Amino acid sequence: MKKSVRVLWGSVAAASALLLASCSSGTTEATGASQAPSSSASASATADPAVASADPAVASAEEAVAEASAAVEEFTPPGPELGDLSSLKGKTVYYVPANYKIPLFHLVGDAMAEALATAGVDVQVCDGQASPSSMAGCLTQAIDAKADAVVSGSIPDDLASVAFQQVRDAGIPLLYMLVAPAGPGEPDKVAYLTPDNVAIQAINAKWVIADSAGKANVLVIKVTDTPATTLWMDEGALAEYEKSCPDCKVTVIETNTGQLQKLPSLVSSAMVRDPDITHVQAEFDVTVQPTVQGLQSAGKTDGVKIISGDGTLAVLQMLGEGRFVAGASGVNLDALGWYGADQVLRMMSGSPSVQNLAFPYKRLFTAENVDELDLTAEGESSGSWYGANDYKEGFKQLWGVS
Repeated sequence: MKKSVRVLWGSVAAASALLLASCSSGTTEATGASQAPSSSASASATADPAVASADPAVASAEEAVAEASAAVEEFTPPGPELGDLSSLKGKTVYYVPANYKIPLFHLVGDAMAEALATAGVDVQVCDGQASPSSMAGCLTQAIDAKADAVVSGSIPDDLASVAFQQVRDAGIPLLYMLVAPAGPGEPDKVAYLTPDNVAIQAINAKWVIADSAGKANVLVIKVTDTPATTLWMDEGALAEYEKSCPDCKVTVIETNTGQLQKLPSLVSSAMVRDPDITHVQAEFDVTVQPTVQGLQSAGKTDGVKIISGDGTLAVLQMLGEGRFVAGASGVNLDALGWYGADQVLRMMSGSPSVQNLAFPYKRLFTAENVDELDLTAEGESSGSWYGANDYKEGFKQLWGVS
């Protein structure tokens, strides 16, 4: 059975449409009347490893899911120790997130500010407001303020290329966060840091493939706030279904965080149109509750499994209670902020940034490992969900500020 990929368009704001247009998709958009698989064909993604799937693609997905579900055993310094950082006290880093309304940018920014404060460095936030002109304006503001470093959050270089070049021309160290490296750059002036959200969305798709034994009828909720969020789903989840699951049926809903109030009706309409949908892959946790509302409105309170991509407390509690959510990939955003601070401090102190850094603190949570977690606010903030949570002390020793 050939896979059918259908896109159901929500109301997308003009700014998001502009951002989406700047990022091409490698996913084929088509409509089709493929027979949806029955949910009875579903198999556990964490079945006994001794019973390997006969389908190589499904077996590969099961192996990847098992690996992604493991916790980090210990903190490993990403680079050599730094020298005396006392000269950095009083300096200022400008943090420019693509859209400060998205919670993950707050969590990363707050953690980075906490980390930089240990070296006496301040952080100034300027919201990119999901607008290329606002992003460029923030970068210009940082230059005018003679910032000592700039950190961009999920803003590809080509979205504000002139302003980014001006930052580099001004000799200001620049960290691109949550975007893939665009080139080798100059390690003492330009750094990159990403948990590889394309790979994370691909892992979530692999979980769906494994859980359904390669027969899923999946509704994908794609967030088009920035070219990066669009790319993560296009090159991660949708590309994985295209490559590895010819018998999966995939329907896509496109939305943005400014239009989430319309998502329940979009989900409900999709479920009414195709009541045999077995799985929902949500890009971010902020879309989970509207998705649940849509399922409830369509009378689909049983049999549909949601997997999401942030691993926030509320969603993991739903997973632990067996309510709607069956899987969630999470990134320790607190740790990401500390790793970002490390990259910035290296460049500000005249050392090269760490190139091709593989961020380790990410994990796939399922019914098989969620019981290990302390599902409280304290557990979430501790970083213990991801394994070894000694990275803060580890970084302080690395920076000589402990």
